[in-house]
Amino acid sequence: MPRGLLITAFILISIPSLFAQRRVSAGVEVKTLYSGKVTTVASKVYCTSAGRLIQVFDSPYRYYTVTNPNGEFNIYIPETNEVYSERKEDFSDRDDILYLFLSGRGDDMGLGLYGYKLSGTVREGGGIVKRTYVPSAPGKGVAKVELVQENFLPIYLAYYNDGGAVVGKLYLSSYNRFGNMMLPLRVTSVQYTSKKDSTLVRTVYSDVKVDGQDPMFDFQVPVGAKPVKNKPAGRK
Repeated sequence: MPRGLLITAFILISIPSLFAQRRVSAGVEVKTLYSGKVTTVASKVYCTSAGRLIQVFDSPYRYYTVTNPNGEFNIYIPETNEVYSERKEDFSDRDDILYLFLSGRGDDMGLGLYGYKLSGTVREGGGIVKRTYVPSAPGKGVAKVELVQENFLPIYLAYYNDGGAVVGKLYLSSYNRFGNMMLPLRVTSVQYTSKKDSTLVRTVYSDVKVDGQDPMFDFQVPVGAKPVKNKPAGRK
């Protein structure tokens, strides 16, 4: 399914762009459970309203990833001054929750960016609203998405295939306010890779800062970095 349909990053309800912050940074810990094994990856994330997303990883080696809305993706290794580059639509920051928040697309979780349209709304009381989205054209990989909001905050999404089976779930919780924003500090996704197996990913955010002045927001891969053809081992 499209990368943007199971997002493990910040989420925010839409607010007028006049009041939106321009920068957000946070510490991120991602734990993945698959086939009985748990892996943990920690990083620091910096996102700007221009659509650039920078991640800094310190373990097992220090390296940086830089992504922009045009689908340009770079991995930079300062130890060797090497850079690996790719360009694919799947790498575009338009499907990243940080960018969706900064561009005011949190209301539909960015589904509209991928050609999904609202087909129904059900109000269940207690501040619970369930919205159903379907693709405007076939071939999207996911036939239907159910988005549940509580008090206007997204708390759950379910993704269905053409046969009506759930192929993925996304849970958002532990909301906190940062300036004008309500952000979930815990995001859990479940992807059903087969009838008997699934991948569970839990993302926890900490040390959230808005409109900070950290120079990492403006990080650029050095001009003299040596291009490499193969993606460095162990780097995402």
